[in-house]
Amino acid sequence: MTKISFTAIVVEDENLIAKNIVRNIQRANENFEVVAISADGEDALRQVEKYMPNVVLTDIQMPLMNGLELVRIIAQKYPLIRCVIISGHDDFAYAKDALKNHVADYLLKPINLDELTVTLHRIENDFLASQKELTSEFINAGNNPEDIVQLMKDYILKNYQDQINLTEMASSLGYSLSYLTKIFIKNTGLSPVRYIRDFRINAAKQLLRNPRIPINIIGKKIGYADPFHFSKMFKQAVGISPSEYRAQNGEHK
Repeated sequence: MTKISFTAIVVEDENLIAKNIVRNIQRANENFEVVAISADGEDALRQVEKYMPNVVLTDIQMPLMNGLELVRIIAQKYPLIRCVIISGHDDFAYAKDALKNHVADYLLKPINLDELTVTLHRIENDFLASQKELTSEFINAGNNPEDIVQLMKDYILKNYQDQINLTEMASSLGYSLSYLTKIFIKNTGLSPVRYIRDFRINAAKQLLRNPRIPINIIGKKIGYADPFHFSKMFKQAVGISPSEYRAQNGEHK
């Protein structure tokens, strides 16, 4: 049976503490591999974009960008990544209250190995359960390409507002991304990436007709947390900016 592993990034500006956290992760659950250590939030975001980890374990008090802001950004841009706050006693109550909806768990320094073991085990079970659910849907569909493409469309419909990692989805389903892309193009005439973009842009067009909804909120609603990226993708697809589209097609027209 193939062993399933998960990746983690540790964000801690004290080098000795960071190394101790890495050792404890290795002792707590061998299925988790630390792929990067960052000393501040800005570097952590760069590492997140590079490695797309399953878990980020972060301190709160750090230079350049603190852990609270880091977790907020990750929650907006990469909602599938689990975050764990590691804090001192003075920060713990504040962090728990401020970010209770954005983190998988809170751990106090110095890290208790038993508590870390429980946290990682629970996160692991959550990942495995979600992968099992998705895999079972495809198994029930058999190997019929049309059925597989329809399930991919259903998945996009349910998740277009969030990050969609096609490589991770393909891996969990037991198919190569190249195969899924091939059958998707054959059945729809579009690549999965293009289909997702067009689906989101069509949803944006509907929302833009309502002048009471701010454009940046519409971008977030359809899966683009960065308003500049949303504007770029919209103009690429439609030929005009979201604001220009609203001016031409708003409810008052």
